[in-house]
Amino acid sequence: MKRKILIYSVSFALLTTIFQATPAFAKPPVTQVQIDETKVEINKTVDQIDDLETKVQQLDDRIIIGMEKSKQLSDDIKAQQGQIVKTNAEIETARKDLETNKDYYSERLRTMQAQGKQSIITYAEFIVSSKDFSQLLTRSTAVMSILESNTDIMKALAEKEATLKGSEQKLEKELGKLKNSQDELAAEKKQIVADKQEITTVLAKSKDTLKQKQSQLAYQQTEKDAQDKARQEAEEKARQEAQERESARQVVSERSSQQAPESPSQPEQNTPVNNPSISDAPQETVSNSGDVDEMIAYAKRFLGVPYVWGGTTPNGFDCSGFTQYVFRSIGISLPRVSRDQQDVGTRISPYNVQKGDLVFRGDPAHHVAIYIGGGKVIHAPQTGDVVKIATYNPGKYTTAARVLH
Repeated sequence: MKRKILIYSVSFALLTTIFQATPAFAKPPVTQVQIDETKVEINKTVDQIDDLETKVQQLDDRIIIGMEKSKQLSDDIKAQQGQIVKTNAEIETARKDLETNKDYYSERLRTMQAQGKQSIITYAEFIVSSKDFSQLLTRSTAVMSILESNTDIMKALAEKEATLKGSEQKLEKELGKLKNSQDELAAEKKQIVADKQEITTVLAKSKDTLKQKQSQLAYQQTEKDAQDKARQEAEEKARQEAQERESARQVVSERSSQQAPESPSQPEQNTPVNNPSISDAPQETVSNSGDVDEMIAYAKRFLGVPYVWGGTTPNGFDCSGFTQYVFRSIGISLPRVSRDQQDVGTRISPYNVQKGDLVFRGDPAHHVAIYIGGGKVIHAPQTGDVVKIATYNPGKYTTAARVLH
């Protein structure tokens, strides 16, 4: 009997030693405050990224509009140069006509002079040398006719030449203005590209910062979960050990008094309860046309196509070039740029969209996307990116348009 009492006494001592052993953590504890601070930093970084992406889209839009203007200027310059070539040809023709008429009337004068008694005579001598009144009248009339005709024709030709030269100067001046506008547009595009590169660099750094903060948050959350779990396990272990110590005391007491120890009762195990997660997925909207699903399926064929300034084909799209190309597949013609597409169809709230609606950022718009349902859009975001599906946040969009009714 003493031996059994000794065994229980030793068991009790061992349990007490285990209970008194405090677990040591090699790493400093992570607090909820630290986690909350990291979440705030992540939200700020996300907002910064959103602002930077908006600026990039605005610059992309300015470049697209500039490319359209540049194309129009090139067409105008080509037409102006053609007009200048035509005017120069007319000036040359007028000069030749002037010289031809000068030669013609000079030859007529020399012929009339050759009929006189002297080799060279003036108009007056030619008239005075008439033999009779009839000849005098005839010669006077002929000379006056020649002089008058010569003067009128020469004057008309000279005026035509002067007019053509004036037109040429005007055309050259207009051409100079067009070329200046083209140079200014090229300089503006160069500056926009430089600004965009600077913003893109900041954007890339912000995205790296976001990844670091997200990794930091994941690490903090993992550490805190492990600490919470360890604390819960320690508390549970302490509770069980307390029960076991109490049972051991009771056994020792009973064995001492009754010499018939009973086996210590096993403590009940608490099973943690996992609460089911609640889905926050947005409610699916109803399609507004039989063509919508066909159009969206067609749009998805171009996922991964690179963003290209001025791109309107599957070789590369900009945002409005993509929507224009996709809508054309179901027989709907949209304007070229996003600010003009914004005026097509019926303008609606970004919070009341259906599949197939166009959604815009900015007013006038600098970016356009297609809402495809399920809280998603498909679009060509910006340079350096590709056609992709993204989460739709109506608070980030300014207007929407329903083209399919």
